[in-house]
Amino acid sequence: MTDYSKLTVNLIALVGGKKNITEAWHCVTRLRFNVRETGKVKIDEIKKIKGVMGAQFSGDQFQIIIGNEVDNVYVEIAKELGELASGSPRQKKEKQGIVNTLMDTISGIFTPALPALVGTGLLKGFLALFVTFGWLTESTSTYQILNMIGDCAFYFLPFFLAVTSARKFKTNEFVAMCIAGVLLYPTMLNGFHAMSSGEPIEALTLFGILPIPYLPYTSSVIPIILATYFLKHVYNWIKKWMPKAISIMFTPMLSLLIVIPVTLVALGPLGTYAGGVLSIGISWLFDHLGFIAGAVVGAIYPLAVMTGMHYAFAPLMINNFAELGYDNSMAPAMLAATFAMAGATLAVFIRTKNNEMKQVSLSAGISAFIGITEPAMYGVTLKLKKPFYGAMIGGALAGAFLALFKVKSYSMAMPGLIALAGYVSPDDSKNIIITIIGVLIAVLGALITTIIMGFEDEKNEKTNQTGIKSEDKEQLNIMAPVDGKIVPVETLEDKAFAEQIMGYTIAVNPLNGKIKSPVSGEISFIAETKHAIGIKSDHGMEILLHLGIDTVELKGEGFGEPKVKIGNHVKAGELLLEMDIDTIVKKKYNPIVLTIVTNSEDYLNILATSETDNVKAGSAISAAVR
Repeated sequence: MTDYSKLTVNLIALVGGKKNITEAWHCVTRLRFNVRETGKVKIDEIKKIKGVMGAQFSGDQFQIIIGNEVDNVYVEIAKELGELASGSPRQKKEKQGIVNTLMDTISGIFTPALPALVGTGLLKGFLALFVTFGWLTESTSTYQILNMIGDCAFYFLPFFLAVTSARKFKTNEFVAMCIAGVLLYPTMLNGFHAMSSGEPIEALTLFGILPIPYLPYTSSVIPIILATYFLKHVYNWIKKWMPKAISIMFTPMLSLLIVIPVTLVALGPLGTYAGGVLSIGISWLFDHLGFIAGAVVGAIYPLAVMTGMHYAFAPLMINNFAELGYDNSMAPAMLAATFAMAGATLAVFIRTKNNEMKQVSLSAGISAFIGITEPAMYGVTLKLKKPFYGAMIGGALAGAFLALFKVKSYSMAMPGLIALAGYVSPDDSKNIIITIIGVLIAVLGALITTIIMGFEDEKNEKTNQTGIKSEDKEQLNIMAPVDGKIVPVETLEDKAFAEQIMGYTIAVNPLNGKIKSPVSGEISFIAETKHAIGIKSDHGMEILLHLGIDTVELKGEGFGEPKVKIGNHVKAGELLLEMDIDTIVKKKYNPIVLTIVTNSEDYLNILATSETDNVKAGSAISAAVR
């Protein structure tokens, strides 16, 4: 069973620590970070950690591929990072290029909303399946209720995107939702429906001058994103000069009075027409170059997944569903690529003689059939290379086939077996049949191609929890400096020690006053007040023994003469000095003995190794790994 807490501590440390992280979130299979300094991210060491399938920079966004366990890991990440996990304001950061900024923005806006969109979209697919098989009819109240559940996320999509856009653009989420509320207000919707049916309706104008068109903003994407981006600048501008005493009331009000009219008059229509043009353009591409476009997307989709850019397809798909009611471009091609990856992984399972790879390919292949391809990609096909090429070939073949027959997806769901329900159409029974044929082409095409090309099996390499191969690992033990009981560092009254600001810290409540060296090394420092001793170990570890909290104020009282001098070499377990615990306690000071690794950043990890809280001087209590 994976220790998510330890894994999280490792990951945060190797990303450069909390201070290097400005924002963190996650998608279906990977953790995503924005960092202050990319140079502090130890990407090669992260890749070696058990539980990590891969790590990479996509533009300026750092991604750690976890796979199916990403939710569990992110829970611990959120505990450690606090508000950073929901997107706190970024600090200074190097300027990004246009493409990187666009990809980062799209990912940040759409990724958090995908669970709702995929979940409700999948339900819509099942509803279509139930109607086709005659299990439900559209006139029943049961269907109406399930249809409401399936429709809600898409119908009220502007509300979802208002929240995610506001988080990404760092502005007020609730004010952004007010803008979405106006776009979906009954006046706007009723006016559009009346106008569409030819009924007479009074035109909307602002101050009798500026005309406001009735437009269908349900399921719209671009208008609310443009409006929220505009809100960010207006809100910040007003907040700069608005007196703080009245800012909480008047800043939101004035922002809405500026942003909403501009949205209704300009940004909303612009976004709506832009979305329409985008859908028309994609449809034209697949209508005129269908099999070529399908082959290209089916082949390159794994590469997009590798870079995390596959979420750039989400706005195109959502826009097609909103404008057309279906998607006959991206979704089928993605489906082809997904099943092709599963087919290539299945080929590895059949052919490999490596027992560990056989187990990995089986579980990864099952995940790929369901729709999660990262375990198959990073754990199997990319490692062996040729199976990855087989997956691309299978994806291209199936993508071309599905595009040639203009297959349509009627619900947005993660590409995989369950998503097939979204290809059922009561009006076109051939759609699902052709889709299944395309799936078989993807699986068999990739499987056969991979078996024909062959691949070289991996040699077994054991790794430990830190991800270091056992033959490459160097583990440095730290011994208990005194008999006593280990206490949680976070319970210490001194915040500097409790938060381990000086470095990794072990706290022992002493049973006696005999203080011994936790490592073999050279004495580098002895405080005049005798309450602290520094040791540089033979391996370069820098240890500070701090005897008691605030005991510097005793000015040496309660501490015997040190048995060693600066420059002396000592062995682990050698007596350094004795302290009088009774005297220290009578003076109302805490005699806790702290072992602090002041150069903790030089190590991949430092872990507690003692199996009990009660320790003897000289027994191993921690280990530093590098």
